[in-house]
Amino acid sequence: MFKSTVPVLVAAVLLSSAAFAEGQKEVSLKHDYDASLLASDEGASVLLAALTRAAKRTCTSCIQASGGFCTDLACADPLVTAAVQEIHTAQTAAGANIAPSFGRIALTQLASTD
Repeated sequence: MFKSTVPVLVAAVLLSSAAFAEGQKEVSLKHDYDASLLASDEGASVLLAALTRAAKRTCTSCIQASGGFCTDLACADPLVTAAVQEIHTAQTAAGANIAPSFGRIALTQLASTD
């Protein structure tokens, strides 16, 4: 069975603590997802977890002094929000069946950004 994947590309210019010294830092997230995941709450949960992991990877940097890693949640959280909203908008426009849990998350995030 062939399942199509749909790419989501989210770009943001963020002022994060990791980039404070340089000023603003442009961050983008490209994630391919299986649109059929949105048909069920379980699939939507899998997609949301994957988006969160991808955003955290994008916003993680190495701290040279300690050799550890730091994830800037002020960078990652807006990327996840933008990705969810972009996916919700595209799938709604396409007339796709969207799981209630994903719809609630998207609408809650949309309401909180206004």
